[in-house]
Amino acid sequence: MQLSRHQAQDIVDEIGQIVKKEISLMDEDGYVIACTDRNRIGTFHAGAKKIIDEGLYGFYVSPHDSTDFMRTGVNLPITFLNKIVGVIGINGEYDQIISLGRVVKKMTEILIREKVEGAQKRLDERVYSRFMDDWVLNRMSLLQPQEFMERGRSLGIDITLPRRVMVVSISNMEEYTNSVEGQTLIEQLDNTLAGYLDKLAGDLMLRNAARQILLIHKGNDEVMRSLAEKLCRVVEKQYNVTLAIGVDGGVDDVHQAYLQANKVWQAARISEKKIMFYEQSTLELFINEISPGTKKEYINKIFTGCSEEEISKWIELLEVYFSTNGSLQLTSDSLHIHKNTLQYQLKRLKQLSGYDVRELGSSSIFYMAIIFYKELYG
Repeated sequence: MQLSRHQAQDIVDEIGQIVKKEISLMDEDGYVIACTDRNRIGTFHAGAKKIIDEGLYGFYVSPHDSTDFMRTGVNLPITFLNKIVGVIGINGEYDQIISLGRVVKKMTEILIREKVEGAQKRLDERVYSRFMDDWVLNRMSLLQPQEFMERGRSLGIDITLPRRVMVVSISNMEEYTNSVEGQTLIEQLDNTLAGYLDKLAGDLMLRNAARQILLIHKGNDEVMRSLAEKLCRVVEKQYNVTLAIGVDGGVDDVHQAYLQANKVWQAARISEKKIMFYEQSTLELFINEISPGTKKEYINKIFTGCSEEEISKWIELLEVYFSTNGSLQLTSDSLHIHKNTLQYQLKRLKQLSGYDVRELGSSSIFYMAIIFYKELYG
């Protein structure tokens, strides 16, 4: 029987709760592998063995023939793929339980099929994920190209097709990874993206650490941006969450493309721009090369002597300032302060840091402070 003892016991318990009778499930050797009475597990059932060996349609154990190992009841063969794989037994007098026994037999066969098919599906998913891991993350294809190509073909994957790589996740995914509700949302997002890719024949997805790595048929940046924007709209409308997306620079090697997309995805998660392209990124590319300690030291150096609350307020002001492209009027309107008050605060910031955000040469200093702060403190 293609079932573990745990799966068999689950089936027996589920059916037993419905029919309120003692149920036992025997394997192809006639041994009880699951029973509502746990004491019977592991015992030999001669009637079940007779059904299997002789291909009988059933076997009834009468009260006269009943023993500790074979109790009064009907025993019926369980078939899977047109083969007897076990026997289901239900205790009781023949006339009272034969009709119920046939129902139990059918229920058992359905549950076995579901569990076997579910196990096969999970196995297929593991094989697929392992292949995608080797191809995208570990660059295994370079070791034995022909063999690796054949592995792909056996899974219906043509690794010779030119592709672009897109790394996708919920922008603030840390808020979702440590709760059941959050994990459920991530799983739903997985299914939504997989369903969307199914409509784009040949595109692939690898689920990896609460993010999705998409392999898209090769297109230019305009095509990739259009797809990324569509995904953002679909997910925001359905789940009310924002995506962070990183897109590769168009290199031919899938592993290298992943490294590029992953780097800008990490930057997109802490940036105002939620869709970032490797070729269009500059400062963001080396963010992850800098240690958290160095980033914190940088922030404290810019905002010398400021408390955490004060730094937070300066960061808020700077974010608005950059989002309005340095417009004093729009910034003051967004912060609900007078334009003169804003100018006074910018002068204070210059005195505090030694840099004037209104000067082109100093703006990048504050821009990096914003990026570092958002990565460290969210």
